[in-house]
Amino acid sequence: MARDPAFNTVTRSGRERYAKLTMADPQDALSAPSNDDLISATLSFWPSGPAWGTPDGQAMSLTSNLARFTRVLISDFEWLYARAWRLMREASLQGVSELLPDWETDYGLPEPCFADAEQTTAQRMTALERKVRAEGVTHPEDFVQLAADYGFEIEIEEPAIFECGFSECGGEHTTGSYIEEIYWIVRINGAAFSYFECGVGECGYDPLFSIGEAERILCLLRQMAPAWTQVVLEPWINLAALSPEDGVILVDEYGNAIAVTL
Repeated sequence: MARDPAFNTVTRSGRERYAKLTMADPQDALSAPSNDDLISATLSFWPSGPAWGTPDGQAMSLTSNLARFTRVLISDFEWLYARAWRLMREASLQGVSELLPDWETDYGLPEPCFADAEQTTAQRMTALERKVRAEGVTHPEDFVQLAADYGFEIEIEEPAIFECGFSECGGEHTTGSYIEEIYWIVRINGAAFSYFECGVGECGYDPLFSIGEAERILCLLRQMAPAWTQVVLEPWINLAALSPEDGVILVDEYGNAIAVTL
């Protein structure tokens, strides 16, 4: 993304780093067989002859006592084949279900920042896919998408230092050391800011400053951030156009809508 000579770079939308392929489930006749699927093949294991209900090579009647007895014998194999197939499917990422906790253990999930947090199965699967595919998180859009995967909406602002010959006077570029560009600002939508209150808070227990559940995603962003950068938190400010009850938006003398913070 090209830098703007007046404004800092702000990223609000994420991107998918990989295409999610939809593959056909490789099922066959024995994936989840019924008793009727197994009975014909199983009857062929019995000896042939009149005493076994197959005179002159005839097929055994499915209503015979021996056939009904055989149905009882193979009833457990219906469950066995289905469970064996299910276990085989658990060996690939596409078929993970019951063994999801084992996969998470192998790949070091959940992330330490979310170790004691409740996550949906979809969120856990997304985190596992990211680990298995070894997807890198290097671009601001990647961090926005990472936060979205955990249910947070964020925006990232990359401050720029004023540069002679490039930056515009009156813009957002500020003067200072180039080292200040190692910082990037994160704003979390819906973060509930709370502060320690004298007479209400408990020393040694209540933090001086907290953003509730948003602490988790901030922790993860700092964990994943490039080593030469530092994440700085700022409040997410929602603006709305000011209008009276008739719905007409109020504007200033230049025709710009008058906005207020929510």
